Amino acid sequence: MYGRQGMSTAGSCRYRQAIPLGRHGGRLDSDTNAGVRRGFLPQGPRRYTPLRQPTAQRVMVDTVSAGTTTLLLLGTHTNAALLLMAHPHLRRNIERVYVSGGSVRAIGNLFTAYGANPFAEFNVFGDPFAAYQVLHSGVPVTLVPLDATNTIPVTEEFFAEFGSRWQSTPEARYCFQSLDKVLKRDRKPGPDLHGSTGANMWDSFAAGVAFSAMRNGEANGGNEFAELEYMNITVITSNEPYGLRDGSNPFFDGRATPKFGLKEGGVHSGHVQTGIRDSFCMLPGNSSGRCQDGYTKEVSGSEGVRVRVATSAKPNTDNSSSLDREFSKSFLKVLNAPKQAGRFNINTQFPYYREVLYKPDFMNVSRGKPIIFDMDMSPGDFVSLIYLLKAPREVIDLKGVLVNGNGWANIASIDIIYDILHMMGRDDIPVGLGNTTALGTPTLGCTNAYAIPMGSGGFIDSDTLYGLARSLPRSRRR
Repeated sequence: MYGRQGMSTAGSCRYRQAIPLGRHGGRLDSDTNAGVRRGFLPQGPRRYTPLRQPTAQRVMVDTVSAGTTTLLLLGTHTNAALLLMAHPHLRRNIERVYVSGGSVRAIGNLFTAYGANPFAEFNVFGDPFAAYQVLHSGVPVTLVPLDATNTIPVTEEFFAEFGSRWQSTPEARYCFQSLDKVLKRDRKPGPDLHGSTGANMWDSFAAGVAFSAMRNGEANGGNEFAELEYMNITVITSNEPYGLRDGSNPFFDGRATPKFGLKEGGVHSGHVQTGIRDSFCMLPGNSSGRCQDGYTKEVSGSEGVRVRVATSAKPNTDNSSSLDREFSKSFLKVLNAPKQAGRFNINTQFPYYREVLYKPDFMNVSRGKPIIFDMDMSPGDFVSLIYLLKAPREVIDLKGVLVNGNGWANIASIDIIYDILHMMGRDDIPVGLGNTTALGTPTLGCTNAYAIPMGSGGFIDSDTLYGLARSLPRSRRR
């Protein structure tokens, strides 16, 4: 299925193949949250329903049309790019876009494709053209790249502190169990207690940076958790020489007129990386390649745009704390705060289970800035979602959650979002089903699987048994 390349710029045929399919850090672990979900989260009455599920575009258009909104993107940028391209008039209602992704001055993290592309980061690499559209849309962008997340590792000391002292709420216990599963799989211990486990606080740190900026005011320039500076950057979508027609670029090759009105010989017209072992990208005798698809590159002049970029995590201001970063301390406090705590987990739910929806009472409550949360269902995104749900509603008013089907997990994991929202008493928040492929690519999959659609009527219906799987009893096996 992944050996041959279809004519697309992303999806399972091209960029997405850099994400492993099975266990040990692949999509299976993300789809099931390493088995933690089925044994912990309660089960709400909401679920995926064929033909009735609102799309990500529907949730976004409804929310953004109603007033000024902030976007927080923790996966590929496909959903946001589609909105901005299809509804350019709504740009004025998007106050700012916060992005977890990219690598400006740091090395990329494509561990499966480093030999072809040492520059890109997974979230941007998943759909470089979409990321380019968002970055160049004219909407203010704050980028939290690997440059910053590399400075806030999950240390052995943080993990020990989390496990021994900070599990007083159901959501804190869920986050710890999720982290424990990831570390048991990926742990690369350092030489002492202060050593890194091999994991960083990627998406949750980006959520914290966004929260701090929204609470304190972006215009004031102060952020509790990160050092930020303005940079002139762009997203590389194709490789020089531009104008090369070598059969790799579906926006130009085989077309009399380039797709999306793109310019002949422009920055989008070069060779597009066809896979993780693209011969064009490989350099003989060199362990790292030359392709730059998805590289958030620092440039000069009009080629780039001015973006606010997080460069590092701020140290903990409490010298008596064992935690070395300010966000690490805030993260644990927020998850364990009694206010807006989860109602129960599955063990305490079913003796008293009722088919009810839990919606908060906003009477006489001052509501904060509306925000849409676009996630690709990685474990870090679920932790980030809980962090945002725990944030004071006077600061952030979560209006919608988008399922990004073009990232680390299968969109069948949409039900995990419903479980978390139900646990947190937020059954009022709509969930939008996003695209499963990158901009301008076919909705069908690759060779040998091309006849099965990836969205409704295809994998999601099979993966969820048309929504009926939610009615089955839960097994202890997972």
